[in-house]
Amino acid sequence: MQSLSLGHKCQCPLGIDILAFLRFLSENRVVQALAKIHEHNPLPAICGRICTAPCETAGVRDQENAFLSIRALERYAADFGKPRFAIKKTVARTGKKVAIIGSGPAGLSAAADLAQGGYRVTVFEALDHPGGILHYGIPAFRLPPKILDEAIQEIKLLGVEIKTSCYAGKTFALTDLFIQGFEAILLATGAGIPQLQDIDGANLGGVYYGEELLMRVNLAGRVGPVSRDRQSSLFFQDNNFQLGNRVVVLGSSFMALDCARAAVRLDKQVTWVSPQPSDDKKNLPEEIAYAEKEGVCIEALARPLAIMGNDQHCVRAIQCVRLDYADEHAQGEWELIPVPDSGFTIEADSVIIAMGQEPNSLIRRDTPQLKINKNGTIWINPGNSMTSLAGVFACGSVVIHASPLVEAIALGKKAAIDIEKYFNNSRAH
Repeated sequence: MQSLSLGHKCQCPLGIDILAFLRFLSENRVVQALAKIHEHNPLPAICGRICTAPCETAGVRDQENAFLSIRALERYAADFGKPRFAIKKTVARTGKKVAIIGSGPAGLSAAADLAQGGYRVTVFEALDHPGGILHYGIPAFRLPPKILDEAIQEIKLLGVEIKTSCYAGKTFALTDLFIQGFEAILLATGAGIPQLQDIDGANLGGVYYGEELLMRVNLAGRVGPVSRDRQSSLFFQDNNFQLGNRVVVLGSSFMALDCARAAVRLDKQVTWVSPQPSDDKKNLPEEIAYAEKEGVCIEALARPLAIMGNDQHCVRAIQCVRLDYADEHAQGEWELIPVPDSGFTIEADSVIIAMGQEPNSLIRRDTPQLKINKNGTIWINPGNSMTSLAGVFACGSVVIHASPLVEAIALGKKAAIDIEKYFNNSRAH
């Protein structure tokens, strides 16, 4: 790593100086490497595990012209760069009060930046544990609970207060927060609602959505490594959630891959049906390789046509068709089209649909004054992140649908900047 070359498109959405932190690592200055990351990223241990790593698309090469895994190196810096025996105390803040609704990556990153700016930040989380999708939607084999809890604790030590089991719109009205002394509100409620699919048989018994599977697994015990003694599924006893032995997962997203790998850990025979090629850039190649080694059967370049049921109206099989690239309209643009006479059937006891997410809608229902876009996201002024309600801002997946982790963090940081500008402009007038 003595000599590094950076691809011209190799940039982090958070603005991290990638070459600088890599040089610190090459000099075995791990603490300084982590400090360099922390300049722009409050969640390095999390990004080092589950970031989609857009910075790796162009590639950083070492002196032997080999590509470096920036995500893995960030994880290393986060795990081994913390100063030992450092005593941290909660910082008291005296600035204006800001309420953040939602404790996912966007909300946490905004909270960290605002707290460091001297503001008094309170995060309200509807569920009983902070973290949002990081806690309820990411399996433990990708993000161990201890790592998430430590990251949240570090943000608390900045002076951020986190209140759980507080459902905005039911526990309290959104506008009541202004009466309580908050001078700005940030909506960071994420996109945790399944995107319903119009597939024949989707209403059969044994058809579930990916969000439901991952939440149930996480609540039941957050499965870890693949069990060699077939004990991993013993804790997962839920009579209302019967997967059967043969599980088919539909979708090409990271969530589909997570579902497939989680089901394997429940001692199931898992087939992952994806319309994308096996080297699809939505998932990192090493994670797809892990899935294959763990026993996931991957049916790439395949599209589901219908879910077939039995006499009890439960899943029996799924019909699919092969896909291939072709220039169907002879315009020089390749697209995936069905291969003639390539239909095939996969026997299944249950089907997990992981093909998209919608913004969480409950806050919108309980606050009808909010302007909503046609696609269900909350409308904001792109210049200042403010919604149609004065003093109410929004960021993350509730604004742009389900977004990658690093983009959600970036949007949270932008919202924090916009809120600070809002306060500064208010003082000026």
